[in-house]
Amino acid sequence: MIYDIHELSNFSKNNIVERKDDVFSFDLLNFLNESSIISITDVKGKIIFVNDNFCKISQYSKDELIGQNHSMIKSGFHEPYFYKNLWDTISKGKIWVGNIKNKAKDGSFYWVRTTIKPTFDNNHNIKHFLSIKSDITSEINLQKKLIQKEKLSSIGMLSSRIAHDIRNPLSIISVSVDNLEYSYNHNKHFDDNFSRIHRSIERITHQIDDVLNFVNERPVKMQKIRFFEIISNCLDSIRVPSNIKMILPKNNELIISCDKQQFTSVISNLILNSIQAIGDVAGEIKIRTFDQYDNTIIEIEDSGIGIPTNDLNKIFDLLYTTKEIGTGLGLSSVKSILKSHGGTISVSSPPTIFTISLPKTYMK
Repeated sequence: MIYDIHELSNFSKNNIVERKDDVFSFDLLNFLNESSIISITDVKGKIIFVNDNFCKISQYSKDELIGQNHSMIKSGFHEPYFYKNLWDTISKGKIWVGNIKNKAKDGSFYWVRTTIKPTFDNNHNIKHFLSIKSDITSEINLQKKLIQKEKLSSIGMLSSRIAHDIRNPLSIISVSVDNLEYSYNHNKHFDDNFSRIHRSIERITHQIDDVLNFVNERPVKMQKIRFFEIISNCLDSIRVPSNIKMILPKNNELIISCDKQQFTSVISNLILNSIQAIGDVAGEIKIRTFDQYDNTIIEIEDSGIGIPTNDLNKIFDLLYTTKEIGTGLGLSSVKSILKSHGGTISVSSPPTIFTISLPKTYMK
């Protein structure tokens, strides 16, 4: 090894450590080298030593690091004043301690808890800066998840309360519109207005359902049921515009294992997404099913404009949406429900095709 404990030991004896009573013994240096991420720079910040752990976490070799400064691993996360404070502190001969987010060679990020200690020559002038770090990436990520979970819990409670409060007046509006539509006996003069109102009501209802499905996690109650019954339940609750043609599976007798209520929510969500993607132009929504080994494959394809390539990998992420009116919860909930069923979902575009893979026999 080209940067082993012997090199660090020799470097410490000759350049860095004030050895009083042999405090920095070979064993202690060996412990530091094995357990910590170590680098040494000159007074201008140029790297003159790194150990194995530094190379491993940064993904740079010793040859790539020596002679450079730490700006090559800056993540862009910290403001300039962060580094100014760091340099002001160590330039005054004081020890700096803090957490730093860095970027590895492959573009991934990592966090290190860092202690930087100036070292002095015989005239008490700063000669080098010794940096000892430990990897705290998992700790930081866990902390972020806990904070996000607490925030989502609070938001969920509030959203659930608001959603329930909205449902009642929305139901009254919907019934009133139905009565008005009936009273006008489908007068063509008013049909467009009634259609817009219905679409707005369904949009609000869909967003409320997204929120409630996300915050109200329910245990999976598996049963065998005809998939065609699931589709029928979805279409009973969804107003499909006259400009959209629904093409349903030919196999009306397909049996799947699922939680009826939750899986109905999955299919409804995907159909509504397809309706919104098509908009007011003429279009089609195709639902297909077929067998693939031990899984049932369900595809929902629409003739909409498609999903931008940059969005495909993020479409199922929590709170991510490509629509101005979306909540960013619908597809995330869909993925979560299918995961609880032992299934998966993927998407390709164009044309936009959501593909569900559902085990024929559910095993938790």
